Parts: sequence; C-alpha cells; structure tokens
Amino acid sequence: MALNDNISAWLFYAFYSTLLCLVSCAMTTWWGPGAFGSGVAEIIGYVNGVNYPDCINHKTLVTKILGVTLAVAGGLTVGKEGPLAHIGGNLGAMSAYIPGLNFLQNDHKKRQLIAAGASAGVSIAFGAPIGGALFLYELSRGNPFWNFGLLWKVFLTCATAVFTVGVLDAELHGEPIDWSESSLKFGSIKSGLEVPFHIIPGAIILGVISGLLGPFFINVNSRINAFRPKIWTKKWHKLIDCFIFAFCCATVWYWVPHLFGTCIQRPTGDRIKMHAEKTETIFDRLEDMTTSRGWCSLESEYNPLATLFWKTEGGLIRQIMGMSMQCTAFQMLLFTICWYLFTITTYGVNVPSGLFLPGMIIGCGLGDLYIYLLGQA
Repeated sequence: MALNDNISAWLFYAFYSTLLCLVSCAMTTWWGPGAFGSGVAEIIGYVNGVNYPDCINHKTLVTKILGVTLAVAGGLTVGKEGPLAHIGGNLGAMSAYIPGLNFLQNDHKKRQLIAAGASAGVSIAFGAPIGGALFLYELSRGNPFWNFGLLWKVFLTCATAVFTVGVLDAELHGEPIDWSESSLKFGSIKSGLEVPFHIIPGAIILGVISGLLGPFFINVNSRINAFRPKIWTKKWHKLIDCFIFAFCCATVWYWVPHLFGTCIQRPTGDRIKMHAEKTETIFDRLEDMTTSRGWCSLESEYNPLATLFWKTEGGLIRQIMGMSMQCTAFQMLLFTICWYLFTITTYGVNVPSGLFLPGMIIGCGLGDLYIYLLGQA
C-alpha cells in the first residue's frame, strides 16, 4: 500500500473512531453525567446506604448502554464489565416499578433488587454466575438487607442471566451451546491437566510485577485525573480531552502494526480454521479467533501484531490464552506497553468505562512475555 493510501486509511480510521468516542463523551457530559466511569463504586455505595446522585435513573441507564458501546467500539482502552454491573443495578431498581409490584418500592427491597441486577451484570460479563453472586455479597455483606435467602435469589438471577446470554448467542450464530467454553468466556478448560511445577515461580514473578505496576498505575492515573479539571474547566473542554486520547489511540493502533508487524504463513491442517482470515460480518462466531492480514500481500499470510491490535477485547484474551498467535517477544512487549500506557492516561476521560478487561489484557501480555523468557532460559 502506498504512503498516500496509508495516510488516507489512517485518517479515516482515526476520525471514525474518534467520532464514536465524542458521541459517547457528549452524552455523558450533557445528558447522563451519572454514567461516567465504571459505576461499580457508585453501586457499592448505593447498596450500602449512600444515595449517590444520578447513580440510578433512566438517563444514566441509556447513557451507560450507548456510551460504553461507542467508547469500546471507538477503540478507547476501556472495558465494559464494570458498566455492565451499573446497567444491571439500574435495571434491578427499575423492576420495582413494574405495575403490580408496588410492595417493592421501598429502600430495603430496592437495594436488594439493585444488588441482584449488578450481580447479574458481572455474571454475564465473565460468564460466572457464582462469582457474580458473590461479588456484591462480599462488598456489602455487613449490610442488613443481605440474608441467606437473598443470596440464593441473587444466584438464581445470575444463573438465569448467563443461561439467557448463552441461548441467545447460540441462536444468533446458529450453533449449539458449548457450555464448557461459555462458562469462562475466555477459553475452555482441559480436564485432567496437571499444573507443572515451573508455573509456581512464574505466578510469584508475575504477581510481583503486577503488584508494582498496579500502584504505579494508581499514582499516575490519580495525578492525571487531578490535573484534568484544572485545564478542562468547561463542559465542552471534555470533548477536547476525549478527542486527544481517542485520536492518539487510533493512530497508535494503526501505525504500530504497520511499522513493526511481520507477515507469517497461515498454518495448515487442524489449526487452519483458527487462523482463517477475519470476515466482514460481526455475526461470525470465529471472529474472536481469526486473523487479520494487515499489510501482507499474500492471502496465505497474516500479520500477528495487526491481529492483536485490531481484536475485540474478549477475543483478544481468548487469542492470547489459546496460544494461537505467533508474535515475537518484542511485538508482545510493544503491545503490552501500548495497552498499559494508554489505559493509565485514558481512564478518566468523560465516558462510561471500566478497568477489568484492560487489566486482564495487560496481564495476558505479561504472562505471554514470561513464557517467551522461559523458553529462552
């Protein structure tokens, strides 16, 4: 592809992605300010007795749904799992106002419904009904609205939510439900697999590295978010903030695979389906495990770095954990650094956003780098 064509493609991609993020930012700034950020902390505070302003209302719900969709689709390094909990909490509260359920319209019952809805949101985000049920329980179990009977009701809500998503996903793609894979969302489990001893030192090493990166993340992100109100003093200034980070992120996500990517031959045999070229339809079930050609001229080749940068977030984790990529150690390091640096600086832009998946993606990158180092040792 000629330089002029590359520049045209980059500008189109960058401005299209930025436009989606700006719409999300505008909705959050002027219509549903309660949808800003993850919403998990606000939900936890609400069920523990803090009536946080604009945490639960219809404007927050609509802005959260559309805003996080646009922000993630626009390429910002933010997650959708936290916002799903906030969306579930709003739906739980609104269910008390269904005609005929007037007896639920009191503080005690509404907090129970919010806890059930938020737990269901976490469950469908990770495909984990037990984890979702325990999520809100652990964070608000000292509150008097919790009891053993409620815990089972919340678990039933979470299980129903995960089952519904599984059925709809199977119906959408016209394939039977594979509950062994859907239960984890990020890959299937191989039963009877013994954990080798060398995994234990790796867990300790990665734990120490992550423990150091976490406080650094908090420190830098807190300083940036404390500085933001000093320079962006008006509401419309938040659009400038969003534009800068969305445009820069799209630019890096386009040019890094172009400058540092390589062309690799697609394998044959059993793995060829996994490495098929990505199709244009969002309804392709293999979308999460297929590859992008990038700038490779031959149809039989693909660009591993472009595939990583252009993946959906959930598909990206599945791809790394599935060991289906053939990136070099330098490419994986570059990918991890980009995600880490942009997550540090982007989280705080005035859009609905979460941190769960970006943190998991960075962790997957670190784990993959450890495997490279282990193979060279």
